[in-house]
Amino acid sequence: MKMSDIYRVCLDTNIFIYVFEKHPQYGEKSKKILDLVEQGKIIALASTVTLTEILVKPLKEGQSNIANRYKVLFSHFPNLELLPVNDVVAQRAAALRATYGMKTPDALILATAIEGHAEAFVTNDLRLKDVEEIKCISIEELEVE
Repeated sequence: MKMSDIYRVCLDTNIFIYVFEKHPQYGEKSKKILDLVEQGKIIALASTVTLTEILVKPLKEGQSNIANRYKVLFSHFPNLELLPVNDVVAQRAAALRATYGMKTPDALILATAIEGHAEAFVTNDLRLKDVEEIKCISIEELEVE
């Protein structure tokens, strides 16, 4: 699938981690996705759960300066909507867990995508491909110009 065919997308935590940690295989492609978001060619959604997951490693390693940079990035990144977990998202996540047996963080992030009306969810978690409520696209199969 071409990234240009999607306007409103939800990004999984791993997309941000690939960019932040300069992943050798997925870092550049993930950066191109975030560049499209920054340019306004795509509207991106992320869950507050994603922010939680992003902050764990720097906080665990005592790198509060990096954690602070991530917080600023998430709060000021153009065309990125950070959506909270509310009652509707929580209930949708429970239904996803019941149906697919996924972990709570994955269910909350996917529920955010669905309730946030994303056209697709970009991830590298192939276990999520079975979810029928939203199109889950792996970063490998995504064409980014």
